[in-house]
Amino acid sequence: MKDNTLLKVFSSGIVASVILILVIVSPISAQERLTPMAEQDFFTSGFYGGGLTFINGDSYVRIQLQPEIPLGKIGIGFDLVLLYNPYAENAEDQFLAEDAEAWDSASTWLRLIRYISFGDPYDPFYFRLGEFDYLTIGHGSIMSGYSNHDRRGLHMNLRKSDNRYGVETMVNDLGYPTIYGGRGFFRPFQRPENNNLLTRFELGTTYLIDIDPNSSEEGEEPLDAVGFDVGFPIIERSSFRFDLYDDFVMINPPPKPENFVLESIAAKEKSKSHSENSVNELGWGNAVGIGFAHTKAIFKFEYRIFSDGYIPAVFDYTYEVGMPEFWGYETNNALRRGFFTQLIWQPMPQLHFLGAYENYDNNTSKIYLGVKESGLVPRLTYRAFYTKRNIGQDSETNFFLDLFDLDEKSALTLEIRYAIFPPMQTIFTHEYRFRRVQTDEGTSQFEPIHKTSIMVGVTTDF
Repeated sequence: MKDNTLLKVFSSGIVASVILILVIVSPISAQERLTPMAEQDFFTSGFYGGGLTFINGDSYVRIQLQPEIPLGKIGIGFDLVLLYNPYAENAEDQFLAEDAEAWDSASTWLRLIRYISFGDPYDPFYFRLGEFDYLTIGHGSIMSGYSNHDRRGLHMNLRKSDNRYGVETMVNDLGYPTIYGGRGFFRPFQRPENNNLLTRFELGTTYLIDIDPNSSEEGEEPLDAVGFDVGFPIIERSSFRFDLYDDFVMINPPPKPENFVLESIAAKEKSKSHSENSVNELGWGNAVGIGFAHTKAIFKFEYRIFSDGYIPAVFDYTYEVGMPEFWGYETNNALRRGFFTQLIWQPMPQLHFLGAYENYDNNTSKIYLGVKESGLVPRLTYRAFYTKRNIGQDSETNFFLDLFDLDEKSALTLEIRYAIFPPMQTIFTHEYRFRRVQTDEGTSQFEPIHKTSIMVGVTTDF
């Protein structure tokens, strides 16, 4: 209980200051900026057309309209997707939203707004309301590669023009907010000019919370994560940056589900054990990393060490889908070690790669792979993204067989666009991802869906 109270004291102080700027990427000029895949629309944009959509074996007629309104630094995009089920028994089930959801929640209606944005991520002020495909906060020790599964969240940066201090905040879903927080940084010795390694020394604090980590449970403790970091931007130029940094994070995970209590213990002892387990000790982790950013590439490498009960980059792409099984890790008292590496590379304007991999000595691995191509092959554009966590964690499963086995630990998106004759296009998409649903008990949770769409229409993306 003392550890939990201690974290809440830390949390209160940190929330008061709230939080972040992307430190790893330098504030390079607008003409020579590598924009992370997280801040780009991954799928269709500016499309007007229709076709067919198949979700978990059910077929729908699909209509999609994506008007966009550019106003200088302000961008506004809408996305009206209407699925029609001619076989539905009542009118309420005939016209559905993007993932065959009923129009019965704020989160669903907010998806009509594809994005509202102002500026670029490294401007003194940046704002985006929209979906998160690969959101990272700070160096990524708490949130790395997070997705809100096509919900409309908020991501905002505020920073001084000379980078002396700044904050970054996020909310996962404005229609159903459960995850929020961010990071703040300060350079106490920064000078107007002639800065060196010492004066660029940077202090940062991160706080993120999930107030409803297990929607199937009522009154459970929130998941709190608080981090402190120091950074040394050894080289900081308009088009290149090289950093050394260290992150220390504490996490207060919610209690593990009751089925993890040994069944062989007597009922009285079981109750006692579960009560003791309901207040987990703080887990902690430390990451020492190097990173560099150029106009065409971002690279990071980290060595991580952490205690039992700590999960590196706990807020990842499949975080919300992994609950409550997420806490089913085999426990031990030994420290765990491993590494994380990431490369985002844009060798030419038409081609964009993303790759990230982490591995730890308890045989837990995670991978992210992404590619975007536009214009290398005449009239052809394709985009693909794949992620999987806990690869081969089950010792009975071969690592390579498990790597590309689509299950609740993974997600896949693939889009192929071919211009029949511009601006007329045909679009094929296939997805294994997740949608929010309401259970019979009235709780909200995510479930996996297989989704394939074939469309024909015109696009303004040419």
